[in-house]
Amino acid sequence: MSSDTPKLGVKMSPTAAKAFVDGLNKKIIQRWDERVTKGQFMGRFVEGKLPLSAIRLFFKNWGNFTVEINTLIAASYHKHIGFLNATRIYWACSAPRSPMNSSIRSRPGMFWSCSRPRRHWGSAKDQILREPMLPEARAILDFKRGLLWEGTVAEWWFSMLTEEPIGHWAATWFKTLTTKYGFNPQQAIYFSTHEEADLKEHDDGVMGHGSFNRIVMQRILEDGYADTREGYNLEYCATAAVDLYGVMPSAQRSGGGKLKPKQLRVRVVRRRRRACEQRAENLYGLKRHRMSPANHDLRSLDARGGVHQTTAPYPRSSLGQRHGRFS
Repeated sequence: MSSDTPKLGVKMSPTAAKAFVDGLNKKIIQRWDERVTKGQFMGRFVEGKLPLSAIRLFFKNWGNFTVEINTLIAASYHKHIGFLNATRIYWACSAPRSPMNSSIRSRPGMFWSCSRPRRHWGSAKDQILREPMLPEARAILDFKRGLLWEGTVAEWWFSMLTEEPIGHWAATWFKTLTTKYGFNPQQAIYFSTHEEADLKEHDDGVMGHGSFNRIVMQRILEDGYADTREGYNLEYCATAAVDLYGVMPSAQRSGGGKLKPKQLRVRVVRRRRRACEQRAENLYGLKRHRMSPANHDLRSLDARGGVHQTTAPYPRSSLGQRHGRFS
């Protein structure tokens, strides 16, 4: 990476700006590989061993994410229109880009093509658009929203370095779904569209999202727009975005952290038992011998959460001598 450090009001040369962006981009691609591609979720998915229920849950949240993140990106063009117009980047590079994320069926956009896997899995549209997202899936959205509305031009655009690795990630999804999960290309068209939009330059001169974002970042540095808040810097905005994308699949492995009724009852019982032991220890100054789950009797918990004399194996003599409770 270039030794030049971007600073507000200091214009970098095109060579130095490109070197900084390219170096950070390599770091982001490597971090994505470590945090997302080689994660447990993607590892099992690529091997064809991930249950369809986990994939369905992931895509339920990803589908909602797709709608919101593309809306944020569209809003960013309006919020940053002054910078984009001043540098003429928007008209030179991104004006034809919007159809890639629209509902034009001749070139399937993100919104429309996202419905194809949903239909294959039998998920209702309301399940994607109206049901609450898992907190792990919403984390990246809230981070991006904060950067857009509270942050700076530089913070937002450097967080968009994730689009190139997402393009490669989408290619992996398309290949795995069509080779190991029985999808045909039309059913997995969302992922092929995503790969095309993020990585490829098209016949009509529309560049991929990843290339466009790097040009914007380079121009930010060349024009001295590298403004960041305390606690944020350009590298942090990019790497934090990667890490939050990595958090999203972690919720799918356990079904979003939801417990079955029996598991929930067992957890409540154990929590109550630990609380009773702690109370007994505080009251008598002695540690209660742990009882196996098989011998534990819920009826030993009285209304106050204490332990009945009949089930608490404390020496009767010592308790009587200490507290005078037994004759």
